[in-house]
Amino acid sequence: MRLIAVIIFTFIAFIGQSQIAQALDDAEALSGLTSVRAVYDVRTKDEKALQFIFTVIRDTYDETVQQDVKARYVVSMRGPTVKLLVRSRAGEAALQEKTVGLINELNQRGIRLEACSYALNLFGVEPEDLYGGIVSVGNSLNSVIGYQIKGYSLVPMN
Repeated sequence: MRLIAVIIFTFIAFIGQSQIAQALDDAEALSGLTSVRAVYDVRTKDEKALQFIFTVIRDTYDETVQQDVKARYVVSMRGPTVKLLVRSRAGEAALQEKTVGLINELNQRGIRLEACSYALNLFGVEPEDLYGGIVSVGNSLNSVIGYQIKGYSLVPMN
């Protein structure tokens, strides 16, 4: 009985690994490409949602690179999202630490993080109060438009 359980467990684990490997096969979409460029348009007022978005972007970058395609990503953050990017703000410290950790992981991969100065002004945030690794740009809408004209694919994340 125990042997049957081990065999079943091993089979299930093998099938699960096979499905994970299949999930990383974007050969059809990436065929013939040596690089991809994307600009992620991020708008959220919820920190856990922002962390989820950062995680998805990080994992997408890693999966792209694992498939031998160079990834050039920009994360453009606007609206109330900018309030979540301030160093000394009220809120749960552990939640903020996780956000900073994800920002650092994105920066380590060379992913450019931008915060909209138009939104910063609306919410009374100074650019120097942003977490390290985030660049303030004049207007994120102009930034998104510019990146699209330069061939970056727009990826809405809200």
